[in-house]
Amino acid sequence: MRKEIFYILSFVIFLYSILFFCLGCDDIPDPNDVTDKPEDICPYYDSDCDEISNAVENNDANDYLNLNPNAKNSNPSIAHGDPCVGWLENGLNLVNTGTGYYHYNPEADMDDWGTLHLINMIEISGRIWNSSFKEPPRISIGDLSLKYGGTFAPHGCHENGLEVDIRYVRNDGQEAVLNIAKNPEYYDIEKTQFLINRLIFNAKVELIYCDTVNIGLKGGPLVHRDGHSDHFHVRIVDPDGTSN
Repeated sequence: MRKEIFYILSFVIFLYSILFFCLGCDDIPDPNDVTDKPEDICPYYDSDCDEISNAVENNDANDYLNLNPNAKNSNPSIAHGDPCVGWLENGLNLVNTGTGYYHYNPEADMDDWGTLHLINMIEISGRIWNSSFKEPPRISIGDLSLKYGGTFAPHGCHENGLEVDIRYVRNDGQEAVLNIAKNPEYYDIEKTQFLINRLIFNAKVELIYCDTVNIGLKGGPLVHRDGHSDHFHVRIVDPDGTSN
């Protein structure tokens, strides 16, 4: 009798073990069950995920670079020399009006060429600016570089696509020029600080020439330079070094 009970219990345990094992079979990965890696989820402004925006790829001024808006492109732009003695190879043209910014020089596609890193800094900062305020004034963009860089009067630099002039932010919603030394009552220091912080966050900024006497901000890359009371001048670090 005891043997029969023992055999019955052993058989029950055996069946339970098989059932338990099978219930957990789904948790064991099958090496032949290969799941395709999901495609990259690209942002709306860069549908091919190549870090060159749709706006830049579809800009007629950039047709000479043969950019493909439907496939990934490599960064074509190269800054040669330094900002004060240099030239720009395969420069990218900044779209004159983008999200959160506009280019205020009426002579379009003349002074608005730069390296990809400079263009991206402006575009990314514009998108953040727009999402933060959603109202005028937009970021007012001035001179970058000439199409092929080189000497750019009246500037002493701006020669290789690493620099851009930007107006100080007004507090009256206007997008006109503001001289913070002559008309400080129209100066929005909080939004100007926000803008400068965004620029620094979105690129490796080497320096910012400005009117440190009247800007009301200190530290970081801010450097005083005469003639910068109606705009500040941002210079980014050469992304591929200074040896070319």
